[in-house]
Amino acid sequence: MAFGTALLVVDLGMGRREPWRLVYLYSNWQSPMTWGTWILTLFIPVALLHALAVTGPMSNRLERLVAPVRRMSTQAGSVLKVVAGVLAVSTAVYTGVLLSVPPSFPLLNSLMLPVLFTVSALSTGLSAAVLGGYLLARREGVVLDLQQWSRVHIGLLVVEFAALLAWLGVGSASAAGNASVQQLISGDLAPVFWVGLVLAGLVGPVLAFVIETALRGRGNRLALAGEAGVLAGGLALRYLVLLAAVPVLVGPAL
Repeated sequence: MAFGTALLVVDLGMGRREPWRLVYLYSNWQSPMTWGTWILTLFIPVALLHALAVTGPMSNRLERLVAPVRRMSTQAGSVLKVVAGVLAVSTAVYTGVLLSVPPSFPLLNSLMLPVLFTVSALSTGLSAAVLGGYLLARREGVVLDLQQWSRVHIGLLVVEFAALLAWLGVGSASAAGNASVQQLISGDLAPVFWVGLVLAGLVGPVLAFVIETALRGRGNRLALAGEAGVLAGGLALRYLVLLAAVPVLVGPAL
């Protein structure tokens, strides 16, 4: 999140040329950008403190530097977990809200987009956690049971697929929105939509998780492939959302 936020600051332009103007992002409470600015500003340090509370010691030199903060974080572990969780969900929701605000993009201007982004964030976040946990467990010689996560993930992916269909249905109600949907399902973006999102990101992982569950944990390779597919599908979804949106003129032309 810190890396992504740095990229956002650079992308704003004024973050490079006039960084002191970034303070105005904190004061316009009618703007979703202000909501997101506060969410990210709070989430990044809280997440770092929570990470210190749940991870083991680092090298001696680094550990001496962070030891006092680690003790404080460990003592406030339960509070940090709750606060970090609330801010994490807020970050996922805010991304969809920000994109859904401009009325000039009918495909994006829908309440279904925040729902889709939130479910996708939960799904891709779980995949990243499972893959990272599996690699750490393997390095430490511990066998990690992926079966319980596979069952949870099947439900998340089914909900995500339903949200995707609802978002496309709502978006196709207008002429510009329908043009965006057609671009996704049969136009230039169709290969990414059908292969990257539907096949690799939704259908493939569900099949992998179902088979892994049927094998009762003996198909870890399938489960890991499914988790990787979910991450690829999450990237494809965000790519498609931004590339497929056809703009319309709103208000007088200047």
